[in-house]
Amino acid sequence: MKRAVLFFVIAVFLFSAGFDISEHGTRATAMGSAFIARASDPSAIFYNPAGIAFLGKKWFYVGGTLIAPKGSFEGANPFPGEGVKEELEPQYFPVPNVYIVYPATDKLTVGLGVYSPFGLGTKWKDPENFTGRYISTDSSITMFTINPVVAYKFSDKIAFGAGFEYSFSKLHVVQYIPVYNPFTYSITDVGTASLDSDWKGSISFNAGILVKPSDKFSIGISYRNSQKVSYTGIADFSQIFTGNQIFDYMVNQLLPFGEDVKVNASIKYPSYLGGGIAFYPSEKLSIELDVGYTFWSMYDRLPISFPDYPMLNPSDEETKEYYHNNVTVRFGVEYMITEGTYLRAGYVYDQEAADAESVTPQLPDTTRHLVSVGLGKSLNENLYIDLSAIYLLGEDRSTEGKSKYGYEGTFKTNAFLFGVNFGYKF
Repeated sequence: MKRAVLFFVIAVFLFSAGFDISEHGTRATAMGSAFIARASDPSAIFYNPAGIAFLGKKWFYVGGTLIAPKGSFEGANPFPGEGVKEELEPQYFPVPNVYIVYPATDKLTVGLGVYSPFGLGTKWKDPENFTGRYISTDSSITMFTINPVVAYKFSDKIAFGAGFEYSFSKLHVVQYIPVYNPFTYSITDVGTASLDSDWKGSISFNAGILVKPSDKFSIGISYRNSQKVSYTGIADFSQIFTGNQIFDYMVNQLLPFGEDVKVNASIKYPSYLGGGIAFYPSEKLSIELDVGYTFWSMYDRLPISFPDYPMLNPSDEETKEYYHNNVTVRFGVEYMITEGTYLRAGYVYDQEAADAESVTPQLPDTTRHLVSVGLGKSLNENLYIDLSAIYLLGEDRSTEGKSKYGYEGTFKTNAFLFGVNFGYKF
């Protein structure tokens, strides 16, 4: 009965391989987020905190990215079968960011960033008939990070920066509950289960090095440490009545309908190591290439428990996740058209992180290609605006007949992302 009841899988469908977000400053995202070696505005707090040591001014930078995803699924045999087609509900996710930089001395600079490193979610159309409803119909994660950093400039050629990341996150998951009905000899929907966790805090750190050997190029290295979050929350079970009073009564006695059921879960968010090199062929043109490595293999298990109802606890095998470390390559260009006006473009290759076993309606992970363009414009001596537009195309991703839930088929994903940031130097 336990296996027929539910298993909350807390991972969600996000727009980088795995479930992280890289859009944390519009100037950077317009160049494919290839910004580790450039790190030349306050969003360096996220991309490479060493960069703020070279800014030399008080600086305020605020804005965000709006993400508009689309997704679909085409079924395969044996379940849900060829010819089955499903679609995601249209959703719009704002991802805000705020950065403040303050030079304390000629060599020491402090900064504060607020951003959302993980987030978004999936919501499938027509949940009552969605063929993957026993896995998930609606799931989301919300995370905000407060990141105070300190950067020290050893000379005009090298700086180091580091800071703590204080993150706050919560989870939401909804799925349907199937039970075998002996009166109809079929699987029947008998209820829904909805999990809402409390806001939980976690602590991590980030660090970076920026080296400028000459006016023609710079080199950067950036690292963000992993963090484990232990969630507590409430699972709410709502019964769906079938009209068969005997069967409905049997189900009602087996499941905790109408009760607030305590649930515990944990997620280990991966660490990240990236490096980049930027070239400055002329005063007007700059080019950067970054390579990032995310340690997704540490996300190998999703433990969950119901302390008051141990018969609902999944087995160790059911909590296992199948992820491998992945590589992301980013390329970005910036060209000054006229004084104070910049044209930008970029490309990202983002390798998938999930093995076929973990490709699900909650996280149909795939290799992604992003193309970005943007514009920067000074509005006066101190104020400027950055704009960006990104198209994300995910490669078709098949479960390859290996889905750990037996839900086989091919997922298709794409998204548009639009960003705007305002900067003020004083």
